[in-house]
Amino acid sequence: MVDMEYNLYDIFEKISVRTGMYIGEQNLSNLRSYIGGYEIAMYSVKAQNNTAPDFSDFHNWVAKKYGFYESTAGWHNMILAVEMGLPVKGINWESYSKEASEAQHKQSLVRFFRLVQEFRNA
Repeated sequence: MVDMEYNLYDIFEKISVRTGMYIGEQNLSNLRSYIGGYEIAMYSVKAQNNTAPDFSDFHNWVAKKYGFYESTAGWHNMILAVEMGLPVKGINWESYSKEASEAQHKQSLVRFFRLVQEFRNA
């Protein structure tokens, strides 16, 4: 068996260029699902994760950056909420995204890729 390794940031760079090809409908929920599936696939073949900084820290970094302290909403929800201009407190996480326009979903992806670069350089 060949030793395999992966780096999520390399995948993010590819996705940022051809987003629809990778995730279909362009929204952060689909991106999050893609990332989760990719990580499960890599784990199942025992690939070494060489992602640094650790992407699992991205959630807390986003929460701190935007003031979503102690949020369990997920980075994808927080980024979309910011893109929609919602206040940090009092968001009904179960239904808020139904109000997001297609343009807001697409812009939230742009924001995600920009935030990933900022996170990596922090």
